[in-house]
Amino acid sequence: MLLKNDNMNISSWPNLFKLNYYKNKQTSDISVNNKSLPKILIVLGTRPEGIKCAPLIAELKSDYYRSKFQIIVLSTGQHREILRQSLMAFKQTVDIDLDLMMNNQSLPDLFHRIFFQINEQINLIKPNLLIVQGDTTTALVSALVAAYNQIPVAHVEAGLRTFNLSNPFPEELNRKIIDSFAKLMFAPTTFAKEVLIREGACETDIFITGNTGVDAFYQYYKHENPNKKNSILRIIDNFKKKSLNKNHSVVILVTMHRRENFQYLSDMCRAIKTIANEHNENILIILPVHPNPNVKNIVLKILNNLNNVKIVDPISYDIFGYVLLESDIIMTDSGGIQEEAVSIGKPVILMRMTTERPEGIYLGTIKQIGIFYDDIIKAVNDELINIKITNQTSKRNIFGDGTASKQIAAIIENYFTGNYKSNIKCMTKFRQDSVAQYVYSYTNISSHTNRRNMMINLTKVQSALTLNEILKIPSQYNILKKNEDIFALTAVIGLYRREGLIRRWIEALLIQTHPPKEIWIIHFASPIADKLDVEIKEMRSLFYNGSNYCNKWCIENKCKMNNTNNNEIRSNCTEKCIEFCMTLPSILFVGMGQMQLKYFGRFQLALQCRTKYVIVFDDDCIPQKRYLEVAMYTINTKEYRGILGTKGTPTSESYYYGPVSKSSQIIEVDVVGGSWFMESEWVKLMFHDKIYSWNTGEDFHLCANARKYANIRSFVMPVDKNDDTTHSFTKDYIHISNKGDTTGRVNGTATSRKFIRDQLWLRGDRLMSSYKSSKPSLLLFAETQYDTMLLISLVQQQMIQLDGLTHFATSNMLKTDIEMIKIRKQFQSVHDFMIGRDFNIDPTPITAAAEIHYGFDMVMQGTQSTAVIILGSSSTINMFALVSAAFLRNIPVINIYIQDNIVDFKRAEVIMTMSSFTIRTFTNQTFSNLQSQQLNNLLVRLYK
Repeated sequence: MLLKNDNMNISSWPNLFKLNYYKNKQTSDISVNNKSLPKILIVLGTRPEGIKCAPLIAELKSDYYRSKFQIIVLSTGQHREILRQSLMAFKQTVDIDLDLMMNNQSLPDLFHRIFFQINEQINLIKPNLLIVQGDTTTALVSALVAAYNQIPVAHVEAGLRTFNLSNPFPEELNRKIIDSFAKLMFAPTTFAKEVLIREGACETDIFITGNTGVDAFYQYYKHENPNKKNSILRIIDNFKKKSLNKNHSVVILVTMHRRENFQYLSDMCRAIKTIANEHNENILIILPVHPNPNVKNIVLKILNNLNNVKIVDPISYDIFGYVLLESDIIMTDSGGIQEEAVSIGKPVILMRMTTERPEGIYLGTIKQIGIFYDDIIKAVNDELINIKITNQTSKRNIFGDGTASKQIAAIIENYFTGNYKSNIKCMTKFRQDSVAQYVYSYTNISSHTNRRNMMINLTKVQSALTLNEILKIPSQYNILKKNEDIFALTAVIGLYRREGLIRRWIEALLIQTHPPKEIWIIHFASPIADKLDVEIKEMRSLFYNGSNYCNKWCIENKCKMNNTNNNEIRSNCTEKCIEFCMTLPSILFVGMGQMQLKYFGRFQLALQCRTKYVIVFDDDCIPQKRYLEVAMYTINTKEYRGILGTKGTPTSESYYYGPVSKSSQIIEVDVVGGSWFMESEWVKLMFHDKIYSWNTGEDFHLCANARKYANIRSFVMPVDKNDDTTHSFTKDYIHISNKGDTTGRVNGTATSRKFIRDQLWLRGDRLMSSYKSSKPSLLLFAETQYDTMLLISLVQQQMIQLDGLTHFATSNMLKTDIEMIKIRKQFQSVHDFMIGRDFNIDPTPITAAAEIHYGFDMVMQGTQSTAVIILGSSSTINMFALVSAAFLRNIPVINIYIQDNIVDFKRAEVIMTMSSFTIRTFTNQTFSNLQSQQLNNLLVRLYK
């Protein structure tokens, strides 16, 4: 039915329309009587809309859907006659024609008329769904009116973008607005779907269907009985018959009508004229001229008198497919023709500066050359040469396979039957939370400088003070407190094959200004066990009742005072010395056995220590009389509360501090040896992890685990050349050491020690030299080979540009498919938390999480990393623990969240909550350039 906008009173239109509309529909569509069926209103305005919607209208009106929907087709009349002709080609008609077109109308005027009239019709029809196609003013206004009336909108050909609102205008603006609120979006390609997702559309509202224009074209491009009498077909047929060289005769189809090209139309026509003149005998140019006078007048003026340029009226759709099939090259500034030509393998020269269909450009089937004279000529000449060489075409289903209408109809059916499910991630709270997390998380992240300083403070070594400087800083201890239980000390001496030292050891400990409360001497599987037993018996015999050993020894050693004549002081010292000396039988304990526990056995025995402090000695480190006093003072300072040793080294160095270097300063190191002065509770930490080798490495295990599990550092005590009474070794230390089995000199232990050191570093134990690293560092955590390589591909190049380092960690390499040879080449360092592997167990989730916390802290300190990146969708227990550890340390976490790869939804949600930034993608293949740029921006911001 046709309603004209004459002088009739507008207010009477609804009743008139209602009467005539339903009268006509009763005779043409009996399904309208079933008022329970959903009503679908399809609004068209232009010829392209009609062509592209015709197959969909036919499908929705087919016998299968007749009992499911009421279909009403409405035309605004933008292209009234040619729209009607296009629909007739598909045996479809318009149910309502508003005939709103006026000569030289402006877009605002057209917008106003369409809006008013569509609103009237919607109020009458009350549709349940409105379908629009493309990017016309009709499509935009109709969709807006439906939205204002709370009617869902379905958009056919959604997601097309040039990303330039002025080109084409107003089409780019129209389609962008429609997609911002459409409920069902039918994207022709994956590219179009990705555009919509980036713009914030919900993925479950987007369907890749192909383009209905391809459906229409496939129906007609091989029309069985084209009208051979048609003038255009006769022209093409005659040209090919008369061509002298049929292999070099080329038909070029040219379409030009785009509004933004009007100012360049003269140059475009001149280029076509030049091409026609250069190839007068070999080419035929078919140019359907658009009825717009702004186009038609210029085309006729420049091209009308050329023999091989045929200017014709718009080609009816029933023969257009045949014309396209007979053409060899397509020159166009149109949109739909790109899809149709590519579908049958025709080369397309696109005369536009932008296109909303870039898929063909990226896949090599469309050449976008712009609108300039020289570029057009060159592109056509190149293609003419190419045709002569290849003489073949390549069909590509880039824009669809001809089934789009069937797919759309099925989707609409699912929508109305309740099979359409909304995605919770498209709901208000989820989206707002996601945006808020991204926007406001920056405010909770300190600058890289602050985070770097925090990491340096965790790892930077303590100042190297001299002994005099140490004794000037506050300590909870002084020599007057030596008899208090809180400063009681047990000395453990491990013997093996050095003989003749036991008496020296006992005397050295008894002479101490702060003597030990208990003395334990141990030897296991010693090759000189008999000799050691004899020495011990001889020593014990000196303390039998009636022995004057203590009296003589005290006078000649401990109380020998050459610088005083005060008999009272001398007598008092001797009395106390004898009293203590006589207690030796009650404080001396000896342990021995056949089991070889030489390096670790003394520490295992130390686990039974009953005093707060313990010192374990190698038997070549005999302390001088003030050593235990100064060590007790040092360990009770805030700065140097750690394991104090005779010698030691940073593992990155190749030398030891201590007796050899004779350093006058206290030196922080990774591992100490010779002696270990510490709180007895710390010994337990040594056995927290599995021992790699019982042959050696006890010093590594003790110091590394103390740092890892209790943040206890290790220090080599200074060698004060002005006061050798403070040394933990005698002047003949080297001579004594060479007579025994000092670690490092025993055959076969060097390789073991290097292995242990490397394993501790691999496991995540931090090295004291770490703080010297000045480059920005990022830790990557993953638990599969695929996840690892994906994260590498996302961050490696950006970290190189930032002049930064990338480190890697995983929870247990033996339980993953990670190929370490490949991985090691990609990172500055690689770390394995070895969760559950130390003691060959499957830990509980809580235990595993606790272990990750310890390991993570050491890895972050060891690598000096100030940010972490994960694939949060993997959502493992270990990843949960790692992110929580980062959260506690205020280390930012970048979470790559792949929707389709979520392992555990609840854990993934918690991980996302604790993450500082989340970059979402739906599949592994949809991590787009925009998301990559977002990640790059995050890294720049985190490390600037």
